[in-house]
Amino acid sequence: MIDNDVLDKYHEHYFRLYPKRKVKPIPKPIPPSLNHWMILPRPQMNGEKQKWKNFGEWLVKYYGYENMKIDKCNIIITYYFDSKRRHDADNYTPKNLFDSFTSSGMLIDDDFNHVQSLTIKGDYCKGNPSTVIVIEY
Repeated sequence: MIDNDVLDKYHEHYFRLYPKRKVKPIPKPIPPSLNHWMILPRPQMNGEKQKWKNFGEWLVKYYGYENMKIDKCNIIITYYFDSKRRHDADNYTPKNLFDSFTSSGMLIDDDFNHVQSLTIKGDYCKGNPSTVIVIEY
C-alpha cells in the first residue's frame, strides 16, 4: 500500500540522503496519469520515471519483499482517488513501479510470462488517496 504515511516515511529517507533538496520527489500516493507524462519534455520524463523507480525500490525494501523472485503471478492495483473527479482507467499505468519490482528482485520479470494478469481499478476515498497493490502468486 502506498498512502500519505508511507510517503512521509519515504521522504524522511530521501531527505536524509539528499539534505539540500527541498522538493518532495513523490507528491502523491498515486502515480501521475499518462496525460501528465505525455506533455513532459523527454529529460523531465526520464527524471520522473527515475524518481518512481527509486521510490518503488525503497517501497519493496520497506515491506521486506526484495529478492522474492516471484515467478507467476496476478496483480491487482486499486487507485483510491481523493476526489470524485472523472479518471480514465487507461490513463494510469504501473510501469515505473513494475520496473522497480523487477530491479529489486521481487518479481523475476514484468512480462506476460511472469505477470499473467494485471487488473487496474479505481475508487474514491475522501481525504485518503492511496495505491493498493495485491500480488497473487
